[in-house]
Amino acid sequence: MFAFSHLFMEVLFLNSWLLLLLGTVVGWFLDFIAKTIIRIVKEKKEIKDNDYIDISGEWFVAWQTSINGEELLNTETLKVKQKGKTVVFENRERAPENPQGGYLWKSKMQFYQGRNLMGWYFPLKSENNSSKGIMYMAYFSQKRLFVGKWIGSGYDGELQAGFVVIATTREIAANKLNELKALHPNNINIISYNV
Repeated sequence: MFAFSHLFMEVLFLNSWLLLLLGTVVGWFLDFIAKTIIRIVKEKKEIKDNDYIDISGEWFVAWQTSINGEELLNTETLKVKQKGKTVVFENRERAPENPQGGYLWKSKMQFYQGRNLMGWYFPLKSENNSSKGIMYMAYFSQKRLFVGKWIGSGYDGELQAGFVVIATTREIAANKLNELKALHPNNINIISYNV
């Protein structure tokens, strides 16, 4: 009788652990499903808030910078990924015009109301570069064009700023950047301060 009750207690104890383990696995699975559904609903709402604009794909960027006090206009190919209102830019090449100061970078931005992008950029870890900063851009959906400014650290100092243009071709981006410089001659100079 003692052996039977002892065996019964061991089976009951083992089943309790199995049930606890099964409950934990089912709980993790349900938590994963719930979080996935919430993320999908949130991303769909964010896309709706951005007038259903999805800018994922290949783009081109042109931006002002400087090396040794001389202004340069860099152009690069961009890979763009959008999930809801979060947009990630990643350049695919160092600017051919700027072999000394060009670098691979990534940017994480927030897209608001299908019109404005705000966020930050930083070099990839593989780059031996400390340039980083923030960007603000306005999006003109009819032209598929972003126009804005960046401010941050660069080759020539800790506080630099300049125009940035993102367009569907390298030529459009470069031409629009030159137009901006012509329209705003007081903003042509790259601001550069070392404290």
